[in-house]
Amino acid sequence: MPFISDFDLYEPGDTIFTVGTFVSGFLVFWIIMEIHSMNMKRISEGGHHSIWHGLNHLAVFPGLIGAFSCIRIGSVPWDVDGPMHGHYAFDIFNNGVYWCLIVTAVTIRIWWNHERFRMVLGLRVLAAASAFTGLVQMISAQAKVWGPDFDWDSYNVTTSDMLAFCTNTNYPLLNVAAVWEYVLVFGILGTILSFLPEVVFDDSLGHEEE
Repeated sequence: MPFISDFDLYEPGDTIFTVGTFVSGFLVFWIIMEIHSMNMKRISEGGHHSIWHGLNHLAVFPGLIGAFSCIRIGSVPWDVDGPMHGHYAFDIFNNGVYWCLIVTAVTIRIWWNHERFRMVLGLRVLAAASAFTGLVQMISAQAKVWGPDFDWDSYNVTTSDMLAFCTNTNYPLLNVAAVWEYVLVFGILGTILSFLPEVVFDDSLGHEEE
């Protein structure tokens, strides 16, 4: 099972990965600011305690760090600069999960009394919890392989033979870690997509007011 970053090693995956992460980073930046603005408006309209404004603001910074790292990660494949690639990857994952958990908590407070959004909130909680679980399990599996004595130079050399690298089963725990990485990423993506009904709801309110 390949890690997502493994697609950056060979063409055409390299180009797709680089362009995709670059564009995604800017898209995530815009989404984070839009959700922040949307939540800020609803917290004010609902007369909620100022602590919810604070949490809403607090979610922005890790989200933006993750977005910036998403833009940069495509330019540093892990076989070229492993430490920097790892730094960007964990900025994306750690800050992405942090953002998911905080915005989920904020929107639960905003929408808890709205029966219409109970299902959406449930799905958002499930997505955020999946992202958190995926992160913890991925790190746990990786730590059992990528320890202090791991020979990174030899491991990097294996990427020179695409077929051998893609079929390598010397480290089965890395396959487990890769599965959890997909759970993590789909959890973050699911959290983001769960805001779509709120955007539609905002649009419908705007049309009614007109």
